[in-house]
This record gives sequence, C-alpha cells and structure tokens, in this order.
Amino acid sequence: MTLAIPLELSLFDPTSADFLVPLISFSAYFSVKSFTMRPCPRLLTRKLNYPGHIPLSPAQNALLAVGSGVVGVLDVTRGDLIASLSESTAGIFLPALHEKMKMTPEGRQIMKDRPEITNKTIEKLKELKRGTLGREYVEWLGGGGLEPESRAPVQYIDSPLLAYTMLRYRQTHDLYHTLFSLPPTLPHELSLKVLEFSNMSLPVALLSSVFGPLRLKRKETWTRDWVPWALRTGREGRSLVTVYWEKRWEQGIGELRRELGVERNDADGVEARWGGYRKIREVERELRRKGEWVDEPEDW
Repeated sequence: MTLAIPLELSLFDPTSADFLVPLISFSAYFSVKSFTMRPCPRLLTRKLNYPGHIPLSPAQNALLAVGSGVVGVLDVTRGDLIASLSESTAGIFLPALHEKMKMTPEGRQIMKDRPEITNKTIEKLKELKRGTLGREYVEWLGGGGLEPESRAPVQYIDSPLLAYTMLRYRQTHDLYHTLFSLPPTLPHELSLKVLEFSNMSLPVALLSSVFGPLRLKRKETWTRDWVPWALRTGREGRSLVTVYWEKRWEQGIGELRRELGVERNDADGVEARWGGYRKIREVERELRRKGEWVDEPEDW
C-alpha cells in the first residue's frame, strides 16, 4: 500500500502556504513513487526562459535535490528522479560542461545548431546497414523497448544555454550505451555512470556511481570487472558530449570508437560473467561472419 503525503513548507515567507509543495509517496521500503515541484507564486511572475521552464528558488532546488536523490541514486532505472537530481545538482559543473563543448569546433557547431534526437530521427536510421552508429542505436533502443522521447524534458535549469547542454547530455546517453555495447541493465547503467563521471564530472553520475552499487547482487565482481575500465575510458577518451552524433549516423561504430580514443571492455572473462553484454557482442560477431557488418573488424 502506498501512502501519499503532501508536505507544505515555507522557508522565507511563513504566510505563503504555497511557497513549496513537494508531493512524496512512500511505500513500505521508502521508495519515492512521485516527486513534483510547484514553483513559488512569486516566481510565477517571472518570464519563462524556454517552453516547459519551471523556475525554482534556491530552497526549492535544494529540496528537489534531496527528494529525488533519496531514491534516485539507489535506483538508476528511475529516469524521472535521475533527471530531477541531475538538474538540481548541476551547479557549477554544468557551466564547465558547456565550456567543454565550446572548446571544440564540433561542440560549437552543436551549440549553434541545437539538434535534438526525437522519435522521427530513428525512423530514418532503420534503413542503415548493421555496424553503422545509426543502425546500432536503433537496434539498441529496440532491444530495450525504449525510444528517444522517453527521456524527461529539462525543466528546472534557468539558463536556456545550460538547459540545452543538459538536454544534449540526456538525449545522447543512450548513444553512449550503443558505443560501448552496454545493455540497459542495472550493472551496465552503473558502469556507464562511472564512465560519465570520469568523462564529464557531473555530480549525479558520481552519486549514482557511489550509491547505486548497493543494489547489486554481485558488487565485488562488478567493481572488479567494470570500474577500472570505466574510469580509464572516461578519462582517456574524448568528451562524449562534444560529439555531433547526428553527423555520424552512417559512420562505422568501430571506426568511431577509434576516432574518439575509446574501447569496449575486453578484460579477461568479462563477457563470460555478464550475459547481457556477451549477447550484444555475440550478435555483432555473427553479423561479421555473415559479411553483414559494414565496419572494419576490430580485435573481437
């Protein structure tokens, strides 16, 4: 049985009952079922900076971080909570990520064009050959029953530029899965969070990396197999948020990995111990044997 408890809190104006109204639902194991924020009435007079923008006061933002973080860092499959947590904890790190994008010609072009990956995008990619980034992205989405527009929109970041930076990170996250052949399962989601923190220094990725493994049944095996690879790959590879993925749909995914200076996890015994990862790699090998994979062979 789930009990919904509305909590009203006024930190600066005790006469304003609507200053802050989060809605938290608790179950027997304290899992947040929903967490919504309503802006302070004073903030409603402000001009919205982009469609869907919800301006929050510093106090509201802090409570949003706590509320979404309680369960979000433990359950990285809760995309809604992870999205809220990523926005409320971005702080000075999101401007730094934006600066990284501005440092490369490709990143600057992304900020100029502001491309978005939508459900219409993938319709055009289904006709590409296996082994191209675009087709493997479609296959990855289909395998997990996912679609690009399932990602939560950005709402709580005031700056339109930084809001797009966060949106870009959010929309390209599944492409990182595709690039590294990581299935949408908890161990591999956590592995990618470690890689993202090493690559982009986002706080939400660090929090998920630290607390998320508490839910793993094979924590020691996961730590040994995936953490060293993720830290090294994120540190040594190019910043993934600066990649103009839409211009690379037809590029061979192995060629792209070489260009970005990254490799998949080929440590001894990893495939044997992680079935979802092994399955993706085996499908690729079979397509290579049949001559249906367009990319040049890697060490596989």
